[in-house]
Amino acid sequence: MAILTMITQVFVLFLLMGLGFILSKTGKIDQKTSYQMTSLLCYIILPCAILYSFQMKFTSSMMINFIIMCAITFGVHIFNILVSTLVFNKKMFPDEHQRNVLRFSGTYSNTGFMGFPLLDALAGTTGLFYGSAYNTVYGFFIWTHGAMLFSGKISKRSILKAFLNPNIIVSIVGLILYCSSITLPGPIYLFVKYLAQLNTALSMIIIGTTMTQISFNRLFTNVHSWLGVIMRNVILPFALLFFLYAIGIRGELLLCSIIPAACPIAGFSVLFSKMAHKDVGFPCEVMSLSTVSSLVTMPVILSVVGMLS
Repeated sequence: MAILTMITQVFVLFLLMGLGFILSKTGKIDQKTSYQMTSLLCYIILPCAILYSFQMKFTSSMMINFIIMCAITFGVHIFNILVSTLVFNKKMFPDEHQRNVLRFSGTYSNTGFMGFPLLDALAGTTGLFYGSAYNTVYGFFIWTHGAMLFSGKISKRSILKAFLNPNIIVSIVGLILYCSSITLPGPIYLFVKYLAQLNTALSMIIIGTTMTQISFNRLFTNVHSWLGVIMRNVILPFALLFFLYAIGIRGELLLCSIIPAACPIAGFSVLFSKMAHKDVGFPCEVMSLSTVSSLVTMPVILSVVGMLS
């Protein structure tokens, strides 16, 4: 895909985010409505987008790429965990909660709200297909290792959530349908398709509404927040990009590997902090700064992908 087209698509997504920000600022969407839209997105629309992505003709090459994407995702998270643990260590970051937030931030990106819309915009159903592979492995890591960073232990409940997450269940069902060459009945297919098409716009609008919670005066002054953002938005995505390119990954598979890995910090950092009854101020700051910074970092990274491809 031409670099200009790629940048244009990213710019459109940020325009949608700006719309959400304006609607929230002017009182057209309040926080209760934003929460309700988030539930709709997570439990209905995103699963439909995943299921829709599997409604394509089976080919062995696509199935092989799906497996490769799963392997890449597994490697990405092992690498991110190791690097984040080494960099954000006890000596440099004595505050345990802050240290764990930074480790989480370096490891987990916003694959659902931002990754899937970008994959859809830049690679269509193929992007969503590969994104489903990424999301399946990602879900297992975030509900085990990610949750453990805040709770201090891996519980049976977190492992159960990892496997019972609706997006993972739908990914498994969709994969079975894909491998069996089973297509959804006409009305059901259209039902899923129409809901899936809401994913991109609604995701960006919701992110925009959350940006109104940011104190921009404080946002850019915390050095520790910047360290987490640089690791998540710049260092780790570029390290992955050049590694994948060096081992021969090209084209859409390269693009679809980098998009979710280059997304800003996952909002689960705030959710897990709340669940563990810990301060949410720092994770909110890091996540918000990462999202704002992605206005610059994501177009740059995707432009490099375009030049390499």
